[in-house]
Amino acid sequence: MMNVKKTMLLAAIAALLLSVCLVSGARGTRSAGSAPADTLVVNTTELCKDVIGYDGPTPLLIKVVKGVVVKVEALPNTESPSYFDRVVKGGLLKAVVGKKVDEAAKMQLDAVSGATYSSEAVIENLRAGLAEAARK
Repeated sequence: MMNVKKTMLLAAIAALLLSVCLVSGARGTRSAGSAPADTLVVNTTELCKDVIGYDGPTPLLIKVVKGVVVKVEALPNTESPSYFDRVVKGGLLKAVVGKKVDEAAKMQLDAVSGATYSSEAVIENLRAGLAEAARK
């Protein structure tokens, strides 16, 4: 009886992990459910898997509505929180919010002082994500 419960628990955990991987690996997919058809969400996890900050990848989630960037969110990463906070507080994630995708893609973004590697990786993720959004 105990082995059956363990097997069921492991199967449930495996199914959950698979669904998380599929969702986080999605790139450039239109939002499902109640989101309008003119909403696009780009996940840079796969687009920029080789883009490394100071201590690993720095994937982003970029939300575009009617061709305008409405949100840029950092996804879980292994950067030092104190340094990555500098990137966030420096406004790098908000720099393109409110801009049309093509306009945002052309912006010259500067790295945040004191978090150069993390900033450069975030900028590269932004560029790749915006280029993907422009293709949609």
